[in-house]
Amino acid sequence: MSNVNNTFVDPRTRPDPKDTRPPFRITGEVDELSEFHDLCRKGRLYDIERWIQAGQPLQLRFEQPQDRPRGFHTALEIALDRRDHSLVLLLLANGYDIGAEPACPLDRALRLRRRDLLDLLLEWGADPHRVCLETLCDTYDSELYERFHNLGVDLTTDHALAHALGYHTSNKPLFGFAKRHRETNPKIQSQLNIALAHHADEGSEKGVLLSLWAGADPHAAVPYLSHLHIVDEDDEGSSAIHRACGSGHANILKHLGPDPAHDNFDRLYGWAPNKEVVEVLSRLAPPENPSRVVVRQLSRAAWGLREQRPVETLEALFLAGVRWHSSPQERIGEVRRELLKTDERTFARLMQVLGTDDYCSQPVLTELARTQSIRRRMRHVGLIPGKAGERSEFDRSRPKRARDVLVKFGLEPARPHRSKTTTTPQPRISATTSIGVPRRKSRLIRLDRSTLFERVWSTPVETLAKEWGLSGRGLAKACRRIQVPVPPRGYWAKVAAGKKVTRPKLPVQRSGSDEEVLIRVPLAENESEPSS
Repeated sequence: MSNVNNTFVDPRTRPDPKDTRPPFRITGEVDELSEFHDLCRKGRLYDIERWIQAGQPLQLRFEQPQDRPRGFHTALEIALDRRDHSLVLLLLANGYDIGAEPACPLDRALRLRRRDLLDLLLEWGADPHRVCLETLCDTYDSELYERFHNLGVDLTTDHALAHALGYHTSNKPLFGFAKRHRETNPKIQSQLNIALAHHADEGSEKGVLLSLWAGADPHAAVPYLSHLHIVDEDDEGSSAIHRACGSGHANILKHLGPDPAHDNFDRLYGWAPNKEVVEVLSRLAPPENPSRVVVRQLSRAAWGLREQRPVETLEALFLAGVRWHSSPQERIGEVRRELLKTDERTFARLMQVLGTDDYCSQPVLTELARTQSIRRRMRHVGLIPGKAGERSEFDRSRPKRARDVLVKFGLEPARPHRSKTTTTPQPRISATTSIGVPRRKSRLIRLDRSTLFERVWSTPVETLAKEWGLSGRGLAKACRRIQVPVPPRGYWAKVAAGKKVTRPKLPVQRSGSDEEVLIRVPLAENESEPSS
């Protein structure tokens, strides 16, 4: 045992922390403190006073905090855990070195929410700069934030403020603290901006609104909250607006207010992963370089991100007036390589969108489809027809508008082979379809498909069938056989109610022949057979 003395200060005399204190009572042997710690756990103050008067040690010497024996608790930690104000004062007044504690005792007082113990520790020399900032932020106490700030504690150390604001939207007192000091402390403003960008990336509307209320700047480029421990001077980061845009949070983007004067809209359009974000941006400003935006979107199509919907995003861009008129050959080559990485369905749909209307110029599309790899992929998904009888591995039926897409890409669809010996076209063969059961006494009604189509769409099928002496089901079945659409169930009820109804067009016969419809109407008993 070392530094033995029998000086005793009675805490009941209200000792002043500024007065001269007794020498520290420190030992290097754990066993010398076993009895003393047992007295502290039981709160036996008089026995502790006698221990101090006998000149016994109060603390264990630690060269480094990690030298603490496993499971060992200091006398001050025991007193704080007991919430024993008298015992803490007794120790501090009698040579207990609060600076020699392996862990900051202020953290314990903060976790216990004991303001009286915190005041006592600070009065007797506890170093406020040793406090754990995470523990301090978790108190949700504005007065404590201000108190430690006035003591010179920097809440932005190790980005503690940014983490607390970014990961806890319920800590309104801390947002209020940041709001009060952000103008005088640029580091607090930066931490607030980092928190806002994190909430925008996560889609937390509450966090975004709180950060904006506290004065965060949505246009400021900041690093990612999860990457603050990585030092990269070349990484300027991105703003909250870019994070919300890239994550597809259109509702968050509206709160942040993108501004063409402060934000790079071409970059925002290039990051947009869905049509909702494109619609928000298009209401504010168009892109300055539309072709670059389209190339950027097509290059991102192969990323396969969960929130990214490349086809609908590209369609939304084109509907907003964006056009792909020109790009350097190497950039088109990059797009071509990325398209080949997409899955079959995405590839087919993207190529169909690119070949729609005037969205892309003919030279761009021709260059895009120039290589054999792209053409093989187009043939694989059914955009380019294969040989006779060959089926697409992607789908048994060719995608819609495949022929139009080929024309746009400069790939003329194959024409059917015609024999050179054929000099005159073969006449079209007219076919006749009979409706009704052949009877000895019957009259014939001859119609073509277009006339029958008009009849069934102007008179209910049941009424028309009754007039012709047929069953409604039989007439409908005969119409379907010759590809004459009939009104669906409920059609005439909607007409009677004055609702808007749609009427399809008469489809062209697959065989290309002109179908004649022969309806056999049975004669009544007193009705004579018409003369031919």
